[in-house]
Amino acid sequence: MKLVIIAADGEESHIEIERVGGGYLVELDGKRYEVDQAAAGGRGRSLLIEGRQREISIVREQASRYRVSSPGGEETVEVLDPLEYLARTSVGEAAVLGDGSVSAYMPGHVVALLVGEGDTVAVGQGIVVLQAMKMENEIDSVVAGVVKTIFVKAGQSVERGDPLFEIEPS
Repeated sequence: MKLVIIAADGEESHIEIERVGGGYLVELDGKRYEVDQAAAGGRGRSLLIEGRQREISIVREQASRYRVSSPGGEETVEVLDPLEYLARTSVGEAAVLGDGSVSAYMPGHVVALLVGEGDTVAVGQGIVVLQAMKMENEIDSVVAGVVKTIFVKAGQSVERGDPLFEIEPS
């Protein structure tokens, strides 16, 4: 499984996790670690990383945002799959400008529409499910508002840059 982790300070790390036997092989920014884990009470986990034990606590704050605590400190991180990361970075400028228009970030197939025109949506609410590279990804609203236009239908194929939907910011 490949993931992108974004720290509160904006620093990005790319991680790949592979289950090996009873543990995991974790590659973080090109460096590989052997990791084993066990419950440590409550929401805590005990990780055995390269033979050294680490106690951590992970609390989910939002859909993809987590607070990670360890004896060394606490940090809030966002965990995204690579396609969600690509989608967010491709609509990042729209989010900054408050523009509710979102286009396809890569070629794909529209699997489902999660809302209809005229519906009120929140930032981060799923609007369209797009299948790309054999993975289904929920494309979220980048602004709060009302769905002005949905440019696609379930079953439709899209190319990179094709408009998916537009939200009228509230």
